[in-house]
Amino acid sequence: MFSPDQENHPAKAPVKYGELIVLGYNGSLPNGDRGRRKSRFALLKRLKANGVKPSTVHIACTPQAAKAISNKDQHSISYTLSRAQTVVVEYTHDSNTDMFQIGRSTESPIDFVVTDTVPGSQSNSDTQSVQSTISRFACRIICERNPPFTARIYAAGFDSSKNIFLGEKAAKWKTIDGQMDGLTTNGVLVMHPRNGFTEDSKPGVWREIYPFAGMCLA
Repeated sequence: MFSPDQENHPAKAPVKYGELIVLGYNGSLPNGDRGRRKSRFALLKRLKANGVKPSTVHIACTPQAAKAISNKDQHSISYTLSRAQTVVVEYTHDSNTDMFQIGRSTESPIDFVVTDTVPGSQSNSDTQSVQSTISRFACRIICERNPPFTARIYAAGFDSSKNIFLGEKAAKWKTIDGQMDGLTTNGVLVMHPRNGFTEDSKPGVWREIYPFAGMCLA
């Protein structure tokens, strides 16, 4: 299994950060594992780093903040504090990390598309009115390109405009180092196996975390 930018370069074995498995599909999707819709995803080292990291913080509705939001070449997270105040955190390129995005959306920024499970004999058309438990831009995984290849999960993914928006009602706060952070709507289930990822691994405790938009949750 290759990440999108390595499917055309199979000759050289890439570094594998790890794998993601969609629980409940028993190895394959009903309509087959096609394109970005797979039941098993390998996170492989990209040919070119595409990770991002927090940079400049713009407070209130300044011209710099508006420019960051409208610039499709600039990743940013917008925190709406009130109708009169917004904090925009610009993100800059990080040559030491790879980023993989996961979600329900089929837009190009999503590397791995995760679809809803349709109960029983119902079709997708029967459940369109039901609110999905999978966010369109659910989360992003940042992997360090150098040993020990640490992987971190962050809530929410950047959309086609490279933006993440947290509305006025979302819980948010300022961290000690002056950065902003906040909570997203849907939680993520995380389990760390006992004894690590070894032959002696035992299932750990599943914990539901309502993760942060700017800080890693695992």
